[in-house]
Amino acid sequence: MDEKLRRSHSLVYAFTGLVALLVGIGIGRFGYPPLIPAIISQKWFTIAQANYLGAANLTGYIIGSSTATLLNKYVRSVTLIRIMLILTVLTFLGCAFRIPFPIYFALRVIAGITGGILMVLTAPTLFKHTSRENKGLIGGFIFSGVGIGIALSGTIIPLLVNKGLSVTWFAYALTAIVLILFTWNGWPEGSNEKHDIHAKTHGPGVGFWNKTIVLLVVSYVSNAIGFVPHTVFWVDFISRGLDLGIETGTHLWVLLGLSAAIGPLLTGFLADKIGFAKSIRISLLIKAIGVVLPLISTAIWSLTISSVFVGSLALGISSLAAGRTAELVSPALQKKVWSYMTVTYSIAHALTAYMLTYLFSVYGSYYMLFTIGAISLIIGSITDYLSSKSAKK
Repeated sequence: MDEKLRRSHSLVYAFTGLVALLVGIGIGRFGYPPLIPAIISQKWFTIAQANYLGAANLTGYIIGSSTATLLNKYVRSVTLIRIMLILTVLTFLGCAFRIPFPIYFALRVIAGITGGILMVLTAPTLFKHTSRENKGLIGGFIFSGVGIGIALSGTIIPLLVNKGLSVTWFAYALTAIVLILFTWNGWPEGSNEKHDIHAKTHGPGVGFWNKTIVLLVVSYVSNAIGFVPHTVFWVDFISRGLDLGIETGTHLWVLLGLSAAIGPLLTGFLADKIGFAKSIRISLLIKAIGVVLPLISTAIWSLTISSVFVGSLALGISSLAAGRTAELVSPALQKKVWSYMTVTYSIAHALTAYMLTYLFSVYGSYYMLFTIGAISLIIGSITDYLSSKSAKK
């Protein structure tokens, strides 16, 4: 295959992967939180039920990311991805109706499961058909799909809600259908994909669960912990903690989301220049600076830079971690390792959210939360360095 054709295929794969994560996680997961006020005000569900529905998606996500590689043993990667995309659309259509809570809850769990499976399978499936020198940028494109969903959750989606909940869910479904059909044939179809099910579990790269991989997982978990202060408390800190109002808090949240859409492209470009390992630890340190900034100054410039740094690296580091995994293990093991990393990230993020919420209820200090987050990110950068050093031995 000549270079021009290879590059064309890589761009197609990048956009196809972007769409998969945009639909499965960008809309499937982050499209729900902006609907909670309308769900409560229009009396579809109570406050408690609306919050449980949010938790349902995270529960499903953990289930999906845990079972993705098991399902992939029996169903080919591309086929399984397409099935998950179709199921995601069906959950959107189901949620457009005012149905009993248990059924709605089940639909949100299913949407979480499909999102988890798509997160685990999408990047590794496409990385196998991507040249080494472009892997960072392609991964960046793929993961930017989630960031686009976060950005939309703070901009376009509130406008849709004014038209009604059913209209919003139908709009989600229609958007997803158009994007899925447009990229349906964008997935790689070749000899490698056909043998996914029967792939051997050995090959080039370091072994599974050696020191290098364990340290990389610890680094990724540290990233999950360090992200919690901004995902859970950022808007509240700005709005109430600094008494700047909900409008300022929302604007800075939208900025964080927009940065999350662009960040993976920047980190991907960096990875192609200096390598995934070095890019991860640099990104973790920059993200730590973003988390520390509110401790240094609460001026608008500081809060703005904090939103940009943390937002741009929220998914940028995920993209780098997926690429680093592809470097360290054989293609047959890549999905398994990435599945473990996705699961541990999700569990660590959820548990930390509960822990920090408890600490805040006891001490009432936002600054304690940012301190914990920054320390965790610094630890993550150090463990990534140790992982890289271990790999060279």
